[in-house]
Amino acid sequence: MGILGRLLLFLYVLIVIAALIVSAGVCLKLIPAQMWQSELQFIIRQPETLAVIGAMLVASFCVLSMVFSGKKSAPILSSDVELMKDETGEVNITIEALTGVVERAALTVTGVRQVNAAVYKQNGKVPLKIQLEIVLSQGYTAQKVSAQVNKTVNEALMTAAQISGVPLEIKVTEVTHAIMERERRVV
Repeated sequence: MGILGRLLLFLYVLIVIAALIVSAGVCLKLIPAQMWQSELQFIIRQPETLAVIGAMLVASFCVLSMVFSGKKSAPILSSDVELMKDETGEVNITIEALTGVVERAALTVTGVRQVNAAVYKQNGKVPLKIQLEIVLSQGYTAQKVSAQVNKTVNEALMTAAQISGVPLEIKVTEVTHAIMERERRVV
């Protein structure tokens, strides 16, 4: 929930608390019946009352939608992923190491020019999710390259960290036709 959502919720709760306090005063007969009835008739006659009711209805739907909206997981910047834990100790791997493994594996696929990887934490059997942004060379199809990247990255993660079935989200950010410079080999 963002700042505006929290502000809206704060104002909404203040209005509901004020209404509850007035209702309690009426029920406990702390506020005389003639007084609250005349005030209620005055409020009902005002044209602004409908606008306030509409605003409260909109605020109610906004707060309700915030309750049911999914929370996006944030990328892990620096942390460890637990690979194994038993009575002798635990094995962890840093996110930076996993990101490096993923990026190097993706760069080995023919047609991939550049890779930018982000690792996200999630609950469940597989503790993370990976988002890859790739620059595709011209002349290669995104579907074939993405399938090969998915296969290569999962094999690299299995080899390096014994993690399998990691969900990958691959996004092609650019298709380029620039000539790729390679290191010259001396024969």
